Amino acid sequence: MDLADTLSGGKRQDEQAVIICLQFPTGKLHDKKALNAVFDLDTILREMVNESDVGFYEGHEFYKGYGEECVTFFIYGEDASRIYQELKPVLQFLHRLQRFSVIKCYARCLNNQ
Repeated sequence: MDLADTLSGGKRQDEQAVIICLQFPTGKLHDKKALNAVFDLDTILREMVNESDVGFYEGHEFYKGYGEECVTFFIYGEDASRIYQELKPVLQFLHRLQRFSVIKCYARCLNNQ
């Protein structure tokens, strides 16, 4: 698992995020079983975030590039570390995938001096 703590601006200045990116070989998501697993993960993440009240689940996006396909899930809230800890039990199951990453983004603090 590739974990990265990065400084990044969220959608709002006070917002932090956890971004989960799953990478697949091109064509893998044409497999109904794989695609259903992505939608199941979407449902699980949405329910975990809603029930834990750590932030809000914005959803997922598909991306098709040269030689790979990606699915990225976006979760926003006040505390990226808290979001990550809440999702950690599910994220531990992703180790079966060959390529995935979880990024914790922390909002920048701007000083208006």
